[in-house]
Amino acid sequence: MKKLILSSSLLFFVLFTQAQKIIPCVTDELYLESVAQHPELKLEEERVNAIARLPIMQKAVTVRYIPVVFHVIHKYGVENISQTQINDAIRILNEDYRRLAGTNGASSTDPLATDMQIEFRLAQFDPNGLPTNGVNRIYNINTDNARDQQKALSYWDAKKYFNVWVVNSIQNTTGGGGTILGYAQFPFQLNSQPSTDGVMALFSQIGIIETAEIAQAGRTLTHEAGHWVGLYHPFQNACSGATSSNCASQGDQVCDTPPVLDANYGCVNSRNSCTNDVPDLPDLVKDYMDYADGNCMNLFTAGQKARIDPIMTSTRATIFSTANLSAAGLNADGTYKTLTPSTTKAPYQYNFDAGTLAGSGWTLENYTSPGDSGWHIINTLGANGTGCMNAMNLKNNRTNVRNAFCSPSIDITTLNNPTLTFSIAYAKRTNASADKLKVYISDNYGRSEILAKTFSASNMQTGAVSTSSFIPSSSEWQTLTLDLSPYKTYTNCKIRFELQSLLGNNIYFDAFSISNPVGIDEALKQALNFNVYPNPSKDFTTFSFENTKASTIEFSLIDLQGKIVEAVAAQNFESGKHEVKMDLKGLATGVYMLEVKTENGVFAHKIMVE
Repeated sequence: MKKLILSSSLLFFVLFTQAQKIIPCVTDELYLESVAQHPELKLEEERVNAIARLPIMQKAVTVRYIPVVFHVIHKYGVENISQTQINDAIRILNEDYRRLAGTNGASSTDPLATDMQIEFRLAQFDPNGLPTNGVNRIYNINTDNARDQQKALSYWDAKKYFNVWVVNSIQNTTGGGGTILGYAQFPFQLNSQPSTDGVMALFSQIGIIETAEIAQAGRTLTHEAGHWVGLYHPFQNACSGATSSNCASQGDQVCDTPPVLDANYGCVNSRNSCTNDVPDLPDLVKDYMDYADGNCMNLFTAGQKARIDPIMTSTRATIFSTANLSAAGLNADGTYKTLTPSTTKAPYQYNFDAGTLAGSGWTLENYTSPGDSGWHIINTLGANGTGCMNAMNLKNNRTNVRNAFCSPSIDITTLNNPTLTFSIAYAKRTNASADKLKVYISDNYGRSEILAKTFSASNMQTGAVSTSSFIPSSSEWQTLTLDLSPYKTYTNCKIRFELQSLLGNNIYFDAFSISNPVGIDEALKQALNFNVYPNPSKDFTTFSFENTKASTIEFSLIDLQGKIVEAVAAQNFESGKHEVKMDLKGLATGVYMLEVKTENGVFAHKIMVE
């Protein structure tokens, strides 16, 4: 009888939502499919539900922190959402699950509304222990009509990470039209279906900014995460579980959520779809586990929390354990562990002459343009070499096309006044072209960023306005500068250059450098009467300098990837003239930077190895 009622409820739900063309959630439907494939699931469900009904014989629950990874499956369309949009989704999850003061999560005056004591954190370390921004981007055309099989494209151990797959559309097998917004797996599916555990959601349901849908207010993810922690819909099995004797074992198995005949839509607060409950109460339309508009939803109940506490402890304890949080880069209190300073040290230069980014630490993040209309490296020209970064922007006939590339993480604490310089060549397509180059800076591998500077088309323009493909001459380059002093404490400074294409012509980027301004370097050198000879050299080079008083000095020879290849440890030099010899044998031919750390500051000197 129970299964018959569930099927009838689902049938009503499907017919109703097809007319609306929106199907908020297919978790129930897909669970029934899973039971057909894994009959043992019903026994596991009953076991977990029995645990949920046991009295809690433990100390008060503390906040549980959940490491999260977003797998963005895309085909260079709007579904390839930004890190900022993903961060916005995390914000909404935490506001809703913690009932944070001053947010929608705390807007309910219902005395049943409660803090679920769950917080979500983007993972800082991946399963291999490497730093991550908590996002995996995978190009695959099956971002359309996606289902569980697409999850195999990118999956992290579900016992250690909360997996969220972001796609362009979800396959509809309900027998009619309609857009599915998302679905999840219950905790009792973890052992039978570990590689698909998590949530799949449309890109438009992630956060409320940029490409997100405003009406759902980002709460599709709140709803689906509710299933993931063990909650049913309040309309589970229609009006069953209506009395104190059966409310914990029937319906949604939560006693303080009134039974609901079928899903509520919009924001109708006066509906009372079940009249058999004792006492007879109206539907709790604003419950996150119903289907009201996202702007209407604003509460979880104390009963829902009481249900998930033992479920989480029994089925998902590993994911919020202290050991697992540490492996994901989190402290036990939910704060992020301090990252080890990058081995790539400033001063740092990169000229893109290798013809490839492999092994350089530089990465492409082309969101909406594959191939050469997005950023790529070329080896046919450069500002002062044979290669550069290039986007054949003339091919982009759409507005607001976004493509980016990122530097490696660089420790810039080695500089007194870190300054970014780079060479650029760009032309407009028409006088109205309004391309922008946005410079974002992060100290945590891109998980959170600061927009440090936006260069306009006029800032960048070096060539004449033209509808022909712009290829710069040697004189059509300019140097742009950005003061990094506000970020001088960054030990993992990662810089992302994002081109927002607004009908401009091609753009070229080269000669990336982070160093002290030339004037500061020269002043420090002159104060020491610093010199290097011979330079160029192939065997040995000598540094000569003169101290006016005893001081500590350290020398490091750094390649253009920012790696230290030779060093003279810090030592105290008395006042007077000194010479320090450095062995260059075995070093590859090329340009290196000698970093000199003194008590008065740091400067760099270029050295050529033949």
